[in-house]
Amino acid sequence: MENILEVIPAWIMLTIGVALLGFELLIGTFVILFFGIAFVAIGALGFFVEWPSGELQVLVTMVLSGVLIFALRPLLVKGLQKEDLPLETMQTGETGTIVNHGGEPRLMYKGTTWAYKVVDKNDVSVGEEVLVEALHNNVASVKKVIK
Repeated sequence: MENILEVIPAWIMLTIGVALLGFELLIGTFVILFFGIAFVAIGALGFFVEWPSGELQVLVTMVLSGVLIFALRPLLVKGLQKEDLPLETMQTGETGTIVNHGGEPRLMYKGTTWAYKVVDKNDVSVGEEVLVEALHNNVASVKKVIK
């Protein structure tokens, strides 16, 4: 039987593996990482095992990387996922001030001006303090603060 692909030297397999590991540092998806590990492992094994053909080397490398991806990637990805931190500007329950911004009244809240709607039927005017109850679609729902 004739080989389609000659046996790949161990140093080439190691070089491909190290290059894939380096490329993984740039993209961070934890997929190429396992291909790199498989190439390094099969390349290192090439110093001790006489491979009958290059096809077998590539096949074993792909199978090993597939096993590593399905076995270890979920563990790595789960370890990286953290609970999303809430945006400070999206927190409600604090007071803001109605200001004149560009000729229209807007709510100054946490360093940003917002369009607003009053939810308690009280009229508010420029300079008054209001309680921010909700922020939705760039509109703040506010209540007039009665002192």
